[in-house]
Amino acid sequence: MAAWVVCALCALVIIKPQEFIPELSGIPLVHAAFGLTLLCVALDVVWRRLRPTLAPQIVYAIAFLAWAALTTALKRPTALEERGLQLATVVGVFLAVAFAAASPRGLRALAITLVGCAVLTTVVAITQACQPYGCMLAAPDDWAGRGELEPDGRPCETNLDCRKDAPVPDGNYRCERPGPLGTSTIDGRVRYRGSLADPNELSLMAGMSIPLAIALAERRAGPRAPRKPGNGRPRPPDSARPTGAGADPRAPASPRRARAAPTLPLLLTDRLLSRVASALRALPVTAVIVAIGATVVMSRSRSGLIVYLAVLGLTFIRRSGTLGVVAACFVGPPMLLLGGRSGDEATESSEERVALLREAFEMIRRTKGIGVGAGQFGDESSFGLTAHNSYMLAAAETGLLGMCLFALVLYASLKVPLVIWLGDVEVGPAARRFAPAIFVSLCGALIGIFFLSWAYKDVLYMALGASAALYGAARAEDSRVSVRVSSREAALVCGAMFAVLVSLNILLRILG
Repeated sequence: MAAWVVCALCALVIIKPQEFIPELSGIPLVHAAFGLTLLCVALDVVWRRLRPTLAPQIVYAIAFLAWAALTTALKRPTALEERGLQLATVVGVFLAVAFAAASPRGLRALAITLVGCAVLTTVVAITQACQPYGCMLAAPDDWAGRGELEPDGRPCETNLDCRKDAPVPDGNYRCERPGPLGTSTIDGRVRYRGSLADPNELSLMAGMSIPLAIALAERRAGPRAPRKPGNGRPRPPDSARPTGAGADPRAPASPRRARAAPTLPLLLTDRLLSRVASALRALPVTAVIVAIGATVVMSRSRSGLIVYLAVLGLTFIRRSGTLGVVAACFVGPPMLLLGGRSGDEATESSEERVALLREAFEMIRRTKGIGVGAGQFGDESSFGLTAHNSYMLAAAETGLLGMCLFALVLYASLKVPLVIWLGDVEVGPAARRFAPAIFVSLCGALIGIFFLSWAYKDVLYMALGASAALYGAARAEDSRVSVRVSSREAALVCGAMFAVLVSLNILLRILG
């Protein structure tokens, strides 16, 4: 019961129906769902449906977010209330997923929810791309058009067309494609709304759901067939054996009573039928992968394209080995040709990211490694933007200690599915299927957040919570499952993060 309630909580956080359904506006749906999740978790624990287990990443995640709140209180006390509420929401969603979905049914329900949200946002994005351009009015101070836009029904080709005979003479008009659920494009790039209003973030979330969709499509592992006695030939049933005082119990069954097994035509074999069934089962997930690829292309997101190819490549290699590498080579070049941005727009974006990295290093030096406080990078930046790199964002806002804690959260979350996938443990079919899927999904996330500011992103912490839920589900099935981060591993992870800082600093100096 708790699993489906926490899935509803995740769907509310991602889809945000209260933003486009007027009847739901003003109702604290997320808070109500969170309270109901706590109640259901408590009931499942009392009824012994759940066995709460403390996954290793839980301690590091709480420590990181608590340190982020502390640095905000030290550096910007006036922003503590707003940022503290945001951090508390992230902690609540992370812990709710980690404990409520810690069962085979919970893992499957969570995967269905995340894939369903990705499919919905993908359909919205594709529908946007099919709409004609129209004039849309943005908020007076939203000159970048990142917020919600209101269409006025006039067709257009450029922003200048919308300023001619405008209903609002001094209005902030933009020429964009309208979409369902009150969405619209931004500079012609498809997107969703709320926390996924950025095309890059939409592409990353959709790409992370691909391994979960594949895991849901995989055939469930059935029970092993019992071994046949004797020399492997099947023992005839008792009804087919001769009876009577002089009957030999070892004699074969009478051919008159034995039924002939049905035979298949020569061209129809069990192997062929099994392959046809597998191909039919793969059709829905193939459609999802193709739709997500189309969304990534239409979002013109370079980071989303990298994540999409990385996730597909790891999946192909895991399932097909060398053949998977060949398949990835066929998929990669067309995606690289069609996706991403180019020209002056891409150059401007790259230069902006480099400038933001320089400002991140300046914040670290200015605060002597303590950080400027969670969510304060935009206020301290001359561009009014975040770092566009989660690792640098954690270092600039929460200091060097926060950067190390953030890296340990990611490392522990990666280690859990890897150990369950490759370790010598006896877990159920759900854990065996979702362990590699969660690992590949997190690998895509770690690549994507290098280009996005996701240090406190709710979608990221849902994926991290899925790893913690996998640990709880696996440990409930096999008590030998144990994942810990040793002091040596922690030192290596922190050392790797400092090496990344040094490398980026040298690269920025080379670039001038």
